[in-house]
Amino acid sequence: MRIRKEFPQVYKLNDARTGLPYFQVSARSKKWGMNERKTFTTEEEALNHARSIAKLIEQTGKQPEVSPEKLALADKYSALLTRLERHGKTPEEAVEFYVNYLGDELIKSAKPSIRKLVDNWKTFKLEDSTLSQKTKDEIKMYHKFISWQWGDLKPDDLKRNDIDSVLKKKPISNNTRRQYLKYIRQFCSYIVDENILLRNPTVGIKFKRDDFNGDFYSVEQTRELLKYVHEKHKDLIGYYALLVFAGLRPSEGARVQWRDFNFSTNELYVRKGKTNARHIILEPVLIEWIKLHKENTKQDIPFVTLKALPNREKRIREEVLNGDWIQDGLRHGFATYFRNLKKNLNLTADYMGNSAAVVKRHYARTISTENIEAFWGLNPERVLNGVA
Repeated sequence: MRIRKEFPQVYKLNDARTGLPYFQVSARSKKWGMNERKTFTTEEEALNHARSIAKLIEQTGKQPEVSPEKLALADKYSALLTRLERHGKTPEEAVEFYVNYLGDELIKSAKPSIRKLVDNWKTFKLEDSTLSQKTKDEIKMYHKFISWQWGDLKPDDLKRNDIDSVLKKKPISNNTRRQYLKYIRQFCSYIVDENILLRNPTVGIKFKRDDFNGDFYSVEQTRELLKYVHEKHKDLIGYYALLVFAGLRPSEGARVQWRDFNFSTNELYVRKGKTNARHIILEPVLIEWIKLHKENTKQDIPFVTLKALPNREKRIREEVLNGDWIQDGLRHGFATYFRNLKKNLNLTADYMGNSAAVVKRHYARTISTENIEAFWGLNPERVLNGVA
């Protein structure tokens, strides 16, 4: 629709894509040496521009001839203005944004890949001399996973939703997903601390704990295990006695030294590992096994022989349990029998280096008095000599 008839004309038009109106000033005339079209978002701006052209013609007459190249550039500039006006931006602002974008892309391209960074993270973590072998093995395993999954990406390409989706698609339990997330989060924290990323992309990712009751071995299976270890791997009987009757984690048991025992108070100092160090009072049945181990151990020989320990443990599992090993089954068994013996949740938690909430959640089942007495009665005489 034409809203100004005299030269230059002003038209009201509608944007085909948005349906919104805009106004076009048409100043194309051989008579006046002009070839211009310009658009505006408001009628008032268009009319003012048209009036300013008319006033200029009135004052100066015919305009100098404009080359086709300049007219083409003017048309492109006019079209650019139209596109930017829909977003409320000027050409200067658009140029500033694009220059910043190019700078960001340059910085991003200069950053090392995830594969290189996760290699650096592994090296950094393994420098800690206090780590257990289990933790070192876990670091190596999750290093391989991160490198395989995201190694070709740049740090800025590592997004929260992608991490969340990858872990949710893995056919594993939520507890295992939490373990994956733990190490991925540690890696991301490392690159944030190195000032390579501004924010940890794992923030906000959560997986609910699975319902869990710690499975454990029967009294008879425990008896067979202790008997076999004493007969075939006698130097490990003290180590296994600690796992069975004190609930030590294998990594904690492997760190025990003779000087950690106080035989006058029947106390053991459990060195710091997954949890803080703690002192525990040994049960009578465990004291008997430790004394037997001490009697059979030559002077200056360590409490537990670490050489080839994982391989020996594997052989013991295969021989006694046909390879049917319950993850942390000895620790779960101790916790269940100890809680039923002492009837004290907090004491059990302190003894194991856990929180009371964990003990309550995992070891709530009740054991019969007969089984409790049978477990805590597995002393060397009954196990090795078959005494009832």
